[in-house]
Amino acid sequence: MRDILKFGAFWLLCAGSTGLWIYLAVLQFSPWPPGATLRHFWAMPNCGAARQVGLAPARRGDPGYWRHLDRDRDGWACEPWPPHRR
Repeated sequence: MRDILKFGAFWLLCAGSTGLWIYLAVLQFSPWPPGATLRHFWAMPNCGAARQVGLAPARRGDPGYWRHLDRDRDGWACEPWPPHRR
């Protein structure tokens, strides 16, 4: 049992350090400052999350813009106004 716990702890440590490296790489290569980058990732799940971190509505290329949050594909994510009629 003790060996299993050591093995699990080893993989947890590896996963944690890998996550840290990925986190640092994302912050390093992001076009935005670290605070905006973190809020951008916190806004990913839905428009409610984007509004909570202050990034909604967001234009394409700005922090907080995720393609799956742009329902009408007009370049604005989480817009509070209804979509255009064409």
